[in-house]
Amino acid sequence: MVAWCDALIEQGLVIGIVILTLYNLTYIDYLLVNTSMQATTIEFVNHASVLISNNKIALLSDPWYRGDAFHKGWQLLYENDPMEIANLLSKVSHIWISHEHPDHFSISFFKQYGQIIRDRGIIVLFQETIDKRVISFLGVNKFRYKEISFNCDIQLSDDFSIQCLKDGFYDSALLVKSENYTILNINDCQIRDKTRALEVKNICGEIDVLLTQFSYAAWKGGVSNKAWREDAANEKIQNIKTQVEVLKPSITIPFASFIFFSNEDNFYMNDSINKPWDIVKSFDNQSATIVVMKPGDTFKLESEYCDTANACNFWDAQITAVKNRELNSYIEETYQNLEDGFRRYRSRIIKNNNLFLLRLTSFLSPIKFFKPVYILLDDLGYTVKIDYLNNIFVKSTKIPMLKMKSECLGFLFHNQYGFDTLNVNARFEEVSRNGWSLATRTLSIETLNNMGKRFTWLLFFDIATITLFIRTLLKVVRSLKK
Repeated sequence: MVAWCDALIEQGLVIGIVILTLYNLTYIDYLLVNTSMQATTIEFVNHASVLISNNKIALLSDPWYRGDAFHKGWQLLYENDPMEIANLLSKVSHIWISHEHPDHFSISFFKQYGQIIRDRGIIVLFQETIDKRVISFLGVNKFRYKEISFNCDIQLSDDFSIQCLKDGFYDSALLVKSENYTILNINDCQIRDKTRALEVKNICGEIDVLLTQFSYAAWKGGVSNKAWREDAANEKIQNIKTQVEVLKPSITIPFASFIFFSNEDNFYMNDSINKPWDIVKSFDNQSATIVVMKPGDTFKLESEYCDTANACNFWDAQITAVKNRELNSYIEETYQNLEDGFRRYRSRIIKNNNLFLLRLTSFLSPIKFFKPVYILLDDLGYTVKIDYLNNIFVKSTKIPMLKMKSECLGFLFHNQYGFDTLNVNARFEEVSRNGWSLATRTLSIETLNNMGKRFTWLLFFDIATITLFIRTLLKVVRSLKK
């Protein structure tokens, strides 16, 4: 009897131990799963697109994954598989768009994946603007969206907040606070000097992770001006060093430059671009930690490890493969189509600006603003005169300021962002001395309008806009004189 009782007790103890062990293992698994869910991660998707996640929020930035941008001027070094993106969107709660440029606000992305975005109730976040173009697009296409004011904390969950910072003509940065981490995504923002970096630091405070552009992304002086491109590439590295010195992030992730100039007109622009290894090596003797990521890489902030060497080698291979990629080419426009385009172009300008004031400024200003522009259409073999003040579009025998394909001029006429696109895609050449800066003083009128501003008497009281425009123009002139 005693032996039987002892055996029963022993069996009971064994069963109890097994139950407790299984319970503890289950509890440990529960803790591991939930700890993993709560960890803040950064997943790199492509170019300027990353997914910042914790257990409740998954914020995707600037989705552009396939196709060209800037009127056949750019393409991605690597294109994502469509199913890969569909699977990615199954995790996303919010999408943030930094600005309206097509490598950040890709309309083709929203058309291709629109139903998934709507079905999942993903909220699109965009800065407040005067023109409301992006917001109108989102509303018309029935996306959920939220306009975000600058320098205001917006709580997306109890442990995930964002703050949007304005920069330059169009751009914006995003400060993300998740758990105990602060992440600053400045994408294309021009934080070039210590003064501006300190302004950002005063808004953001301590930074754990900085995401920043690392190579040049617009016209740099034409085929013969390689020195400007080399200077521009070096300037980007110096900008990052200034950002790191002032903002003092624990981790810096170079991104938003994983493209190549992909047209027959601008392929030369790739000759001086920065590569990820250039950024890593430039910080060899400094305490800063540079993390380079490739598509699909996920970086857990608490672990502070990512295979940077592997990612750099991946991008080196993509850059090397560019020479075998098929380049975009042009489609010839007829004179009649260009003339029709000019009429629409002029109508937009007259609608959005004070024609009398434009003419008065052109007549009185010591700086040549709103003067006729002469452009050689090298595929058609003639020069055209563009004078929207006096409604003149004709062939001309005058020395041209610029030369470009007729397709590029047609795009400028048909699109309000045409001039901005031309500046970025570099599909033109300067012909006469100071031709670009002279043409800019006339053609950049729609850049002003794209900011939600008009050339009226009120503009003369907008010192910030005038100063920014003049500084940009002077920088171009100085670079061309080198």
